[in-house]
Amino acid sequence: MKEDNDVRRIFLLNPDPRLLHEAARTGVQVRSAQADPLDESALRPVLEEAVTAGLFVNSARSLRLLADPAAVQRLVRDNRLSPDDTVPAAGANATRLSVETLSVHGMHQAVGITARMPYGLLHPAPLTEDAAAEVRAVVTALLDLTGYQYGPAHTGVVLTPRGPVITGCRAGLARDPVPELLRVAGGFDLAAGAVEVLSGRLVDAVRPARYAAAAVLNPPWRLETAEVVVLPHVRHVSPPDSLGPGHLVVHADSPEVAAQRVTSLTALVTGNGSGTNR
Repeated sequence: MKEDNDVRRIFLLNPDPRLLHEAARTGVQVRSAQADPLDESALRPVLEEAVTAGLFVNSARSLRLLADPAAVQRLVRDNRLSPDDTVPAAGANATRLSVETLSVHGMHQAVGITARMPYGLLHPAPLTEDAAAEVRAVVTALLDLTGYQYGPAHTGVVLTPRGPVITGCRAGLARDPVPELLRVAGGFDLAAGAVEVLSGRLVDAVRPARYAAAAVLNPPWRLETAEVVVLPHVRHVSPPDSLGPGHLVVHADSPEVAAQRVTSLTALVTGNGSGTNR
């Protein structure tokens, strides 16, 4: 299929509202469909129609693999992508990461690595260059094995003394607040980047200029959203609702300062310093 640079069009399977919003904001035309990603026989005709319309799509096999956690783990195990079959028993103290990638024409770019911390989430993860490179390599190797060609993917990784262990991988954007962390730390818009690669265009990753940290907090909040937004260092707030907890995002110049800011703000917002990390 040839790329038409004069028309911005993308295909979305079971579309994420965040991608629909970004496409509408930037004038990108969307063709979408609903289908069970675990059912290749249902996926094939939907994908073939999109290809006929001149859109970039993934194969039914790749979508099915990434929708099946057990299939992902089989790929990891059978291809020896991780040193261990399971996360070690001491995993509670291990470094847990999420890796965001954007793929176009089968080329995978890691655009963000986020660490799960005792207080919430930190981006970028405080890794050595060698450790970060090892994480990126194992994640992109897995995506190659699935045959994933276009779009965002979200991969869970645990760092162990023997190397990174992949705990899961799925197609699509990370749940909030991870996209906000990438935006606050380096100005990178994950949804915008996803729309670009889905239209067959390359994206340039942004090296974070600072750290961004988030706390995911259960209700009730002692402060109103309007009060939280104007607190020092707060860059984004999403209040809790009937669907789940809310979150706040702060910026900082170091991981230590990020931890201090999130911890103090959590206590101020909830009144007791407790919250729920996600």
